[in-house]
Amino acid sequence: MDTPTGELRVSRVIDFKIPLSGILGAAFSLALLIGGMYFQLNRLSEDMAELKITVKAGNASTATVQGELAILRFRVETLEAERRAVAAPRPAIPGSTR
Repeated sequence: MDTPTGELRVSRVIDFKIPLSGILGAAFSLALLIGGMYFQLNRLSEDMAELKITVKAGNASTATVQGELAILRFRVETLEAERRAVAAPRPAIPGSTR
């Protein structure tokens, strides 16, 4: 390995070759990964849409129950007020025989 001009000469060239089967395997794996992610994301968006519908239905039924509960609370309070009014002793009127 004498260099007559003093220049550095690379005596060995490292040639890195990737086999075709490795390239095809990596490309196929990447394609499957992207396809799987696409379909998984599609399924996730469908599940989210169904969940939104369920939540909206739940909110509507909760509002209905709250309205009915408010009506029942009003009725109970009214009945309790009437019961207290009936059970309360009447003040004596001066000069009456009752």
